Amino acid sequence: MNEQGPWISPGPEPDPGRGDGLDSGGLGPGSRGGDGFRGDPNRSVGRRAVAAALLFLLLISIAAALLFIRSQTVAWPPPDWIFAACDVGQGDALALAVGPAEAVVVDTGPDPAKADRCLTLLGVRKVPLLVLTHFHADHIDGVPGVLKGRAVAEIETTNDRDPPKGASEVAAWASSARVPTSVAAAGEHRRFGPVSWDVLWPDPNESPPTPPEPVHKSRRRGRHQARASPRGGGEEGSGPNNSSVVLQVTVATRDGAVRLLLTGDIEPPSQAAILAAHPDLAADVLKVPHHGSAHQDPDLFAAVHPRVAVISVGKGNTYGHPAPRTIALASGAGARVFRTDDDGQVVVFGTAARLRVATRH
Repeated sequence: MNEQGPWISPGPEPDPGRGDGLDSGGLGPGSRGGDGFRGDPNRSVGRRAVAAALLFLLLISIAAALLFIRSQTVAWPPPDWIFAACDVGQGDALALAVGPAEAVVVDTGPDPAKADRCLTLLGVRKVPLLVLTHFHADHIDGVPGVLKGRAVAEIETTNDRDPPKGASEVAAWASSARVPTSVAAAGEHRRFGPVSWDVLWPDPNESPPTPPEPVHKSRRRGRHQARASPRGGGEEGSGPNNSSVVLQVTVATRDGAVRLLLTGDIEPPSQAAILAAHPDLAADVLKVPHHGSAHQDPDLFAAVHPRVAVISVGKGNTYGHPAPRTIALASGAGARVFRTDDDGQVVVFGTAARLRVATRH
């Protein structure tokens, strides 16, 4: 087990009038940028003594904060976890905490054992809803692992039953486990505990987006060819990718809402359609579309402007995921980027004002 201490999202910019931006609770106001002293030298000595005392208190508070942060890695997951991206190889498997030992799961990755292990590590025993964004193997083949030993109340899928083999397998697994199924559509609003969301896509009132024709990739010309797995899990310019269920999620915390955008494998045609219909896509956390494929609309990243970008991707995959261009898009939009191939399981926790990320291999 290899755990890393949490990364803490930067808070609000310091008030210029407060100098160092420290909270005043118990420590008094911060420096105003120079002592400006022009009077009694004894007062200068007094100020230095006060400054030394403040510095001592500050060092104590920092040490306590470091101990607190370090303690978060003792128990897994952190007690106030919000969102997790599982380390399942080349695929997506995500979880949203909705109650004690309870999570909404979005996709399952390609491996039942890895999906089961991830949810076991998270302590998830109840799944009120399993959302399958589309029927590619790298998003659905882990379904038996989610069903193993857990109470799953419902499975919701995209309306695009392509590839047919994947759709048939999901139907068979659901039937065998006696789990009812439903179909997601734009405009749907749901809530479990502190987590609510709106389905943004697929939209039955919109024509299916037409993906661009895949072209041959040449090192000399730098052009890209769609590369498909036998089960259709990694290709670009894909109809099923562009029919992925997209969720705009809000999680209530004690000091405000944390917003997430979960995007499946949508590509530029769907990204542009969603952005046109929903210009307010700002989110704290972005699940980067399609494992960080190079096939992205820069306007989506600019509109979301996330604090945290998570790429669910397998080490050594043959698709070139994640693309350096896409990592640059996410970083350029202001996000700290985490990726499951390098970081392992990624967990977002904390509150809106103090959002944190911890990782575990």
